[in-house]
Order: sequence, then C-alpha cells, then structure tokens
Amino acid sequence: MGKTVLILGGGTGGVVAANVLRKLLDGRHRVVVVDRKDKHYFQASYPLLMAGLRNPEQITRSLRRLLEKGIQFIQAEVAEILPHENQVRTNAGLFGYDYLIISLGAELHPEMVPGQNETAYNPYDIHAIHRLQKELEFFRSGTIVLFIASLPFTGAVGPYEIIFLIDAWLRRRKVRSSTRLIYATPEPALFPFAGKKVSSSFEQLMQQRNIELMTNAKITAVDTSKKELILAGGQTIAGDLLIGVPTHTGPLVLQKSPLVLDQGWCAVSPYTLHAKIQYDTEAHVAEAANIFCVGDAAALRLPGSGMWAPKVGIFAHFQAEVVARNIALDITGQEPRFRYRGKEAGASMITGFKQGRLLAIDYYASKPRVTLLRPSAIGYLAKTTFEKYWLKSWF
Repeated sequence: MGKTVLILGGGTGGVVAANVLRKLLDGRHRVVVVDRKDKHYFQASYPLLMAGLRNPEQITRSLRRLLEKGIQFIQAEVAEILPHENQVRTNAGLFGYDYLIISLGAELHPEMVPGQNETAYNPYDIHAIHRLQKELEFFRSGTIVLFIASLPFTGAVGPYEIIFLIDAWLRRRKVRSSTRLIYATPEPALFPFAGKKVSSSFEQLMQQRNIELMTNAKITAVDTSKKELILAGGQTIAGDLLIGVPTHTGPLVLQKSPLVLDQGWCAVSPYTLHAKIQYDTEAHVAEAANIFCVGDAAALRLPGSGMWAPKVGIFAHFQAEVVARNIALDITGQEPRFRYRGKEAGASMITGFKQGRLLAIDYYASKPRVTLLRPSAIGYLAKTTFEKYWLKSWF
C-alpha cells in the first residue's frame, strides 16, 4: 500500500523535499505540497531585484509546475496540525499523512515595531522591494537607513547584500557623496557566531564603503512624522529613506499544536530534523517518528553558545535533502542513515555590481568555523549561477 508524504510550505525546503522524494519513490506513493500561495519567490535574488538587475517574473515560479513532475500541489492555508491523528486541517479540507514535513518558513510582523509598517520598506516582501527599486532610481541626496528589527531573521546575508548594492548603485549614479548610509542591527557584532576575525572583516568592508555601522541597536518604534528610529534608551536615528527587516516569528499554526517549540520555532533533533512532540504530561516529550521540520521554521542553535544558527536557504536545502532521503529509505524498508551536519561550502554574498565573497560555514563545530574570501567576480558569478540552477532544475 502506498504512503503519503505531506509537505507544508512551497519554499526552498518544501520544493527540495518534494523533488527528492518524487525521484526516489515509485508511483504508488504520494508526494503532496500544500502552500497558501501558488507561487514560489526566490528570496535570495531580492537584492538583485532591488538594484534593478532582475524583474519579479525572472525570480518567480508557479508551484503548479510541480504537477508536471508527479508532485501533487494544493493551494490552501494550514489551520491546524494534528500529529496524534496524522492529519492537517486546512481551509481546503482535512488531509492525512504517513509522513509530515513542516517547511512553513517564518512569519513577518513589521507591525510589532510601532510605525515600521507605515514608514519603512520591507526588503523581504517582493512587492515592497520592487517599489523600493523605483524610489532608489531617483534618490539623489539624504540618509538611507537599513535596520534589523529583532533576532533571529532569515537570509543572514541578505541585509548586507542590500546595503552594499545600494552603495554600488549610488556610486554608479555619482550621487554617493551626497548620501549617507547607516546599517543598524541589534546584534553585538556582524555575524557574531563567526568570531571576531570575520566580524572585523565585515566592519572593515563597511568602513571602506563609508557605511556607518550601529550594533546593539534595539529599535523600539519608528516616528512616522519624522522618519526617525527610536532606540531603547532614547537614542534616535533619522533617515530620509528607511528599510527595515521586520520581526520574524515561527509559524503561528505551530503554537496551536502539541509540537514542542523553542521561542515559537519548531524544536528538532539537530541531525535528523525530527520534530519533538509533547504527549500526556509536560515531562513526556519525545521525537515524533514521522514528523520533521526544516528550514526557517526549525529551531536550530549553535552548540555551546546557544546562539541561533543562521536561517539561510542553502541550509534549508540540505536539511530537506536529509529528511527526504531518510523518509524514502524508511518507506522502502531500509535504515535511515543520512545526517544533517550544519556545513556549507561555496555559498556567496554579493558585495557590489559583479562582486561577491565566497564563504564556507560549519556551525555545528564545537567552535563554529566561517571562512570568508575577498570580494571577487567569481563570488558574484557563484551567486548568479546558483540562481539559474535553482529556478531551472527544481521546477
């Protein structure tokens, strides 16, 4: 009898898991993706969209294209996860499963900082960042402030790419000397989990570009009339153009379920991504044998420090590969053997037009290791090549 693997979310993790499962399982078994939207947006390319190097259509794919691969797609809002019944309730009905993969990402709440939603562009919203592109085309003088509302946030390198591309764009238009760029973050240092050497490297690059850096900047509100950020302690930052990475929370639907959460994110086994479930009493917590959580929705922390592991698409990709392959092994009567290691080599961060920095990360090491190369054309090419590969090969 065939099995059903139900995947909640059509982002990076959900798309990878569905594709891998469909390749590994025969037609008796169903692979089903549920998402409230019928489109997949490649968020890693939002900074390129902002800089006028992409248009929305180039980085958008229809999730209905998964049907051509034998993957069932259902457009529906997930209302309730019922792990004890092996069911998920949606606005399109009740769906049963043998295996469940939760890849619902993060939910964005700009309204949690008073005034932010009304005043600042949300760079994690494709429509807002497209509007930002239009405003930047005509920006000639004044102060641009990019700020992070709270931790953790997804797309760890995204805000850096945005500020560096804005700097490059203003220089190309020869108006950089009449503009001021400020980067404000609640983090104690840039890439704090990576150590002082990497943090200093980022700070030096910002200094070279004349980008002002404010760390430990906790934004409590935005004065909509003055376009002014209000920080804890009363300090203010005024800007003519505000760009705010909004507060991120774990999917609200998880809070209604018996799944164990870590500050709103799904608690998981760090190597197999099994979700944890609470049974009869608070003390009775165990791994759910057939439920997994991958990507931004998963609560992964660094060993030792307890800091949040970076929530990045490429890690969601690897997590989904591990989970999908282990499920396929289990369905075919084999012992699951794949493990997620928290490693990535060959990732890239854009630092300007045709420039990027290659990096490698191992965040499960006893002392997290990050290797960061100098800006180069190869670094930029690696980023854009992966974009083409992703949008062509997985849909």
